[in-house]
Amino acid sequence: MFKQGSPKYDRRLIRLIRQLLSHLYTTLTSALMACALALPLQANEAAPTIRLTNGHWPPYMENTPPHYGVISQIVTLAFAKKDIPVSYGFFPWSRARLLAEKGRWDGSVAWTCRKKLLKHFHFSDPIVAHNYALFHRTSMDFDWEDVKDLESYRIGLTQDYNYGEEFEEAVAAGTISADVTTSDESNFRKLAAGRIDLFPMEPAVGMGMLKELGLSGKITFHTAPLQSDYLYLILSKQVPESERYLEKFNEGLSELRASGRLEELITTSLPDLPARYLVVEDEVQCVE
Repeated sequence: MFKQGSPKYDRRLIRLIRQLLSHLYTTLTSALMACALALPLQANEAAPTIRLTNGHWPPYMENTPPHYGVISQIVTLAFAKKDIPVSYGFFPWSRARLLAEKGRWDGSVAWTCRKKLLKHFHFSDPIVAHNYALFHRTSMDFDWEDVKDLESYRIGLTQDYNYGEEFEEAVAAGTISADVTTSDESNFRKLAAGRIDLFPMEPAVGMGMLKELGLSGKITFHTAPLQSDYLYLILSKQVPESERYLEKFNEGLSELRASGRLEELITTSLPDLPARYLVVEDEVQCVE
């Protein structure tokens, strides 16, 4: 027993205090590290990011922040309704489809309904109506009513686009002369140069591209649609969470449509778009 106030007593007391402080420090540090490790996991679980491929098709889709085109903005807002953030990767359209098909990305924005895509993707509810019109040189006297009327023309097409079942069957049968490339811009240049006679393209996209290319005065389009469809978000069947994402997106899209926000986005972004593009018929689904 050491007497209080003796040198040995003081050294023992200091040693005990140091041991106590060391124990408290170790305990608090371990607890703080456990909390730090747990918090990011909880945040990730609460807000998973869906990764979608995208492409250059302005004004609908484009690699220009902050919205990346009006369709991309609609997709982002629909998922935001369900607290799901979105990230986009921009690729040539064929690669965008393939990356999503293999499940390397969760899905892709935005595609028309095609049987060959249904094997690999879940399709959302339709986002907006979509038409292709036939572009031609302004110097060319052109009119048409039926696909058979197009058999005497050279028609430029872009790889992986959907031009409608009747037209594509005619191309496959060889009754329509088709020149396929991977670029819409290339097709417009060929049209202006007289290397092709017609090029089917969505009117709002086409007019924007012609303005960028300086060809607005040389090329116009026929108002009769070659093909009418809808644009959809597609989600890869290789991704386990795709059906849950699809349900959440459709719910968010429905809320945007019901509130009038979807119509507002389209009419302000595309003021020259015909009103029929905003109409989505009841029970229109892309299913097998």
